[in-house]
Amino acid sequence: MEASRERSGVNFQPWVSIFNLCNAVVGAGVLSFPFAFRQSGIYGGLFYTGLIWLIEVGALCILVRAAENNRSRSYQELVASTLGPRLAVLTSATILLFVLGAMISFLIITGDVFQPIFAGWFGNDSALSDRRFVITVFAVVVVLPLSLKRSLRELKWTSTISVIMLTYLTVALSTLGVAHLVDDGISHKIKYFSGGMPAFIAIDIVVFSFQSHIQVIPIFAELAENPWPFIGSGRKPLEERLLPVPEGLNIGRPLTRVRSIRLRRMDGIILISMTICFVGYCLVGEFGYILFPDVESDVLKSFGSDNSFMNVARIGMCLVALACYPLQCYPARSILDDAIKHVFHRPGNESSRSRHILLTLLIFISTLVTALLITDLGTVFTIVGATGGVMVIFVIPGLLLVQQGLQQTPPDEEAHTLRERLEESLKWIKLIAGPLFLGLGVLIFVVTAYITAKGR
Repeated sequence: MEASRERSGVNFQPWVSIFNLCNAVVGAGVLSFPFAFRQSGIYGGLFYTGLIWLIEVGALCILVRAAENNRSRSYQELVASTLGPRLAVLTSATILLFVLGAMISFLIITGDVFQPIFAGWFGNDSALSDRRFVITVFAVVVVLPLSLKRSLRELKWTSTISVIMLTYLTVALSTLGVAHLVDDGISHKIKYFSGGMPAFIAIDIVVFSFQSHIQVIPIFAELAENPWPFIGSGRKPLEERLLPVPEGLNIGRPLTRVRSIRLRRMDGIILISMTICFVGYCLVGEFGYILFPDVESDVLKSFGSDNSFMNVARIGMCLVALACYPLQCYPARSILDDAIKHVFHRPGNESSRSRHILLTLLIFISTLVTALLITDLGTVFTIVGATGGVMVIFVIPGLLLVQQGLQQTPPDEEAHTLRERLEESLKWIKLIAGPLFLGLGVLIFVVTAYITAKGR
């Protein structure tokens, strides 16, 4: 019983996992959705966002099933156990650069938003309004204590900030957008559907705004073996319904493999979290574009500084960035901890408290110093972000699908049960979907690199 609890985690509340997963998804990328809709058109934006939402939900379900089968507690641990240690090293290095870049950008956003506020309070010439002072204050007072938490479950209250601010931004832009439609109608500049290179720019924004693949496995690892339902407090297991069988048909074994309650609950967590973000992203993108047909990459820049509704949104998105930092710190610390265990031959799942604190301080200081020295991460982190995003979103899930398809035992030539036919169909679905994941990832990476090189 104790071993099971240690393996599966201590979080019995699925809504905690929903908020944590939403926090992993929602970031500054939501502010770029009106620009994405500008590139692809209103209907095009809805279509591409819906398509990527479907792909992302599928990829997350693939990852948690592989993690369930291999009892993996982190993304790099899953890669090591399924695809080998060499690819795990490459994936770990890529993820580490990816999350460190994101953490640095969160601190830079904090300075950009709060520095003018501090300047209004203390004056432009005051040392208290210096950008580096502002970043340091929020980093030490807010970010560091949250980053020292040992489990994602302890971040449940800060994770609600992302959901609240996404809701606020959605309601604010939708209200302003509807009022604009009633008063002025749709501008002639509004496009309805666009393809070509602009569409790839939109897809690029949408793909990386849904990124939560690195955090979904630790969130799943902390979910209890028999978690509570979404509504109510009972723990009665859900019944596993089998497919209807025509009378007289030889079915052999049962038609469905019984999923654990934990895995079924995680499917619901993924679907609810991704749907919340999907609805918010679509509304922000559509009404932000309707309000400003020539919208910039950050929709908040299209509003004046005297707009009190959007000033609240600016501060709120900064709070989202502060809440996202600890969630990104978790996988970064896990990667470094695994590296230390491997180098010094110290097996075990749990990290000592002293090592946990030292690694957190190392990550915190390195990202803070970088954020104080750099104001714009530029092309380097754009390429690193694209590489890390493509690796975790497309490449690894694609390879897992291909591996599962190849390892699936082919049915006996004389066997004709419905179960075996379904398994054979599932095998070919995996073998087809895997290369499609890989191809889409390569395509997005190439287009992102091209756009970055062209400065578009």
